[in-house]
Amino acid sequence: MTQDLTAMRPRHPSLYRLASDGRSLDFLFVQCPHCKGLSFPANVPGCSHCGAPLDKAEQVALAGDGALLEYVTLHVPLAPGMPAPSIAGDIRIADQVVEEGVIAVADESVLRPGMAMKAVAMPLDSGGIFDCRFVPANAEAAQ
Repeated sequence: MTQDLTAMRPRHPSLYRLASDGRSLDFLFVQCPHCKGLSFPANVPGCSHCGAPLDKAEQVALAGDGALLEYVTLHVPLAPGMPAPSIAGDIRIADQVVEEGVIAVADESVLRPGMAMKAVAMPLDSGGIFDCRFVPANAEAAQ
């Protein structure tokens, strides 16, 4: 049985929200009214492309898809509550936007630079909150 995530809150609501499928995530960007470039996260004060102020810019939600650039297995936790070992990677989530994230696979041998990744919601043990994890777009390789 799959856990219902719709009643849960995102750990980082300024970065992502639950997508309409109830499992994957949408990332929250802001679109610059001057150059039309996307900046991430949506609460940045200035455009990462032209530097224009974004206080009146429109928020844009895009599917949490991306391409894996590189990854590493971490044998020590980087943050409280982060299990070790964990796999972390850089994922291009939009043109000129790269996000660091935790990759939820059992073994890094299933990963390849350039492969398609998808952001999904993973419930935290603390209850009532979900976090972002990346999995290969072909979910057969995911945990």
